Amino acid sequence: MTTETTNAPALADQAAETIRSLNHATLPYGGGLAFPGDAYSTVGNLCTLAMRLPQALHQVRAFIDRQHENGDLYSDQGPEDLVARVTSLRGATGDAVRAAEALYAALEQAHIALSPIGARGHNLDDEEGEMPCGEGMCQCYCVGAGHPCGCDCPHDDDCDCDFCDARDQY
Repeated sequence: MTTETTNAPALADQAAETIRSLNHATLPYGGGLAFPGDAYSTVGNLCTLAMRLPQALHQVRAFIDRQHENGDLYSDQGPEDLVARVTSLRGATGDAVRAAEALYAALEQAHIALSPIGARGHNLDDEEGEMPCGEGMCQCYCVGAGHPCGCDCPHDDDCDCDFCDARDQY
């Protein structure tokens, strides 16, 4: 049983540790990437992560701004230092938001670039071309494997291929 927390520092720590685990999984022999579709999904999820960062940064800054406006903050370096640090925080979080937005845009382009890429083999003869949906094999973009057509291509939630069924169990 997992316990959910709304403690922001703990959640940020979990996110950082998850990215650390992702870094290990994406090593050449880390086992986290088996098909081009795995890279596509990974980049897509990182794109979503980058898209959400600006909101968190704005909210942290807004929290400190409210605390400062209410007179609830101090600096052990003195009142002038507090003003300078709050001002610095505003500038730095603004820079971080712009960097996250640029990261999101770059990851979105990488995600788009990965979209049509699949792995050769896996019961799909690239030389003969892909058969239209409903007429044999189609490319399952979620794992880069061919499967009997029956879903809307590219992969969607209705895909019933064995690869997707196995992955959905985890």
